[in-house]
Amino acid sequence: MATEAPFPQQEYLDRHERAYALMERDGLDALVISGRDNYWYCTGLISYQFDHLMRPQICFLPKGEKPLVLVYGNEKAKAQALPWIGKVKSYVDVPFPQETIADCLKEMGLREARLGFELGEDQRMGFPVNYLSRLSEALPKAKIRDGSPALCELRIIKSALEIDAMRRACEISMKGYDRCLPQLHPGISRREVAERLFIAMIEEGANPRAPGFLMLNGSTAYDERRYERGDRMVADFGACYGGYFGDITRMAIFGAPTAEQKKEHQAAWDLIRRCFDAMKLGTPIAELSRIANRELEQRGYPKVESPKRIGHGIGLARAEPPSLNEVEKTVHRPGMILALEPKVRTEKGSVHLEEDVLIAESGPEFLTSGAGELRVIE
Repeated sequence: MATEAPFPQQEYLDRHERAYALMERDGLDALVISGRDNYWYCTGLISYQFDHLMRPQICFLPKGEKPLVLVYGNEKAKAQALPWIGKVKSYVDVPFPQETIADCLKEMGLREARLGFELGEDQRMGFPVNYLSRLSEALPKAKIRDGSPALCELRIIKSALEIDAMRRACEISMKGYDRCLPQLHPGISRREVAERLFIAMIEEGANPRAPGFLMLNGSTAYDERRYERGDRMVADFGACYGGYFGDITRMAIFGAPTAEQKKEHQAAWDLIRRCFDAMKLGTPIAELSRIANRELEQRGYPKVESPKRIGHGIGLARAEPPSLNEVEKTVHRPGMILALEPKVRTEKGSVHLEEDVLIAESGPEFLTSGAGELRVIE
């Protein structure tokens, strides 16, 4: 049976090896993974069951062993087709049989294990938290721990295959925007803009079922409000390809831009350039906010209030660790992909541009381009 996993077997074996090392570091015997993105990352199984909350999908990854996955019955054949999955258990349907979580752990010899769940910052479990109380009753000697540090570290550094997927997502995002923009005109509604951009991204290669995301001028209400001459359109969007997101923001003016609009746009682009130049290996990520604030202050704009961030990591989620703010503790490392989006705030609102940056061994590299151009829609 052909698999639906986006990557070959070795990619998942490498991920598991890294997870084993992180479990050793954090004093864990196994990770119990149920959040959508973490589950997909560790198994390669994407399931429409994650569109609702009624049928959990769980990956049990013991240190040094292949994972066991617990799936809804209709997903069983897909899971069994993956050679990097050790065992597959299934359940019939709702209500979810909570006792099967303990049963799986018993079968794997993990009755008294130190179990890492998605309990911490930037993480969510894919089943109700009260299931943990039931689990503690069934396995009183098991130790429930936070596995979030290990899971965040796993995903914060992208592999070569992930980087390739994200290059493609970024390319689709840019091409979709370029395809969409000539179709716009003064008087067009936000709904029509959203329709054209999503269709354009799909035509360029985005996932038809979940092509990406879009905010127009800070809103996801794609309604009948219309852009008129002189209005500024700020599109914060990104295509999804192979499960990975691009995340870019572009500004365009309906009709000729004013001198003030040009000035604010240039200031926002200069901010991105200043920060980009500082994204060197080993440099603290927190330094980017300080650089942005110095630049804003010199130009007479309000500074970014800490801990407000000026960007974030991207990958399987369109916003994931690290956060680009003054309280971030990590440094720039090879394999990080960061969305850089310092804003210029004025009395009339904010000017928002965004580019995606790969931290490579050779230094920072833009995966996207075009934010520096103020586009005009006639």
